[in-house]
Amino acid sequence: MNGQEADRTTVTTDHPTDAADTTSTDEFGGHHVRTAGVVIGYDGSPESRLALSWAAATARRRGSRLTLLHSVNLSFIPGFPAFDTSQVEPELQDAAKRLVDDGAMRAGDTLDASRIQTQYWLGSPAAQIVEASNDADLVVMGSRGRGRITGGLLGSTSYAVAAHAHCPVVVVRPNHELSPPADTEKSEVASINDGLPEVVRPDASHPVVVGFDDSEPAMRAVQAAADIAMEEGAELRIAHVVQVPSIDSWAYEETAHAGTVHAHSLREHADDALAAAVRLAKAKHPDLEVSTEVLYGNPGRAIADLGSTAGLVVVGSRGRGGFKGLLLGSVSHNVIHNAECPVMIVR
Repeated sequence: MNGQEADRTTVTTDHPTDAADTTSTDEFGGHHVRTAGVVIGYDGSPESRLALSWAAATARRRGSRLTLLHSVNLSFIPGFPAFDTSQVEPELQDAAKRLVDDGAMRAGDTLDASRIQTQYWLGSPAAQIVEASNDADLVVMGSRGRGRITGGLLGSTSYAVAAHAHCPVVVVRPNHELSPPADTEKSEVASINDGLPEVVRPDASHPVVVGFDDSEPAMRAVQAAADIAMEEGAELRIAHVVQVPSIDSWAYEETAHAGTVHAHSLREHADDALAAAVRLAKAKHPDLEVSTEVLYGNPGRAIADLGSTAGLVVVGSRGRGGFKGLLLGSVSHNVIHNAECPVMIVR
């Protein structure tokens, strides 16, 4: 991800309550303004609008700013030798401004307009959002955007941001295929949902689930999950998954006995790990309702399955089984592709 790809043109717009926009435009290669608070990668797709709904509600709950980011990726424009992309950049910027302004208007249903900011640029979407994550408290992404391939589980931009961002990332996934957005230019009023389903959030009926394996990323995930559960008035459910080979597969009685002992040892370790996780969560939030659960099987699938009744699933970027060079481990990879609720990746 080089500097030229990450930042070509940046335009920043605040949306104050009097609707008189204040816009500043950088030169090519200019810098981003700070994007502290909640940041969302927005492209107007149904998945992106669901994510916007979740992000705006989170910013309101936290009392923080919301920044909508949009990028026009020039790599999709054919690079004919005689074609100068600067000829179309003004039109692309105008289209980008209309899109983020529409998103800001939708977010205004939930959040005071004075706390909404937009940025749009020409360049790599993933690179720009990752750069913005340096200053952000949280990045929110839809599961797929306009460049999606039908049948894909997670878009390339969302996956790249989840893997490379410098702050926690929430991927908001619908539990069924969504229809294309309505033409907002023909609509008198743009609503944040426009008929899309409500996005599940943590509450008294939908716990915050966190997968825990006593690795350092998992410990940070527990702390982040505890903060959110306390903030949202939800239960924190800490799950540890044990992988035990089937004892029936052992060939000899002595080996089978050893397998039983090993399984018992793994269960003891799981109980100890969960007890430590509860202490970690309670250290900051002594009044938080916390429960624990030991599951057996594939960790990624088991944690993802808990998303069917959860308001949010939180996982560390890599667990104990991950290779050091991997930015996302197999568990987090599985969960963000398969959970039926928003998923937070904590690194």
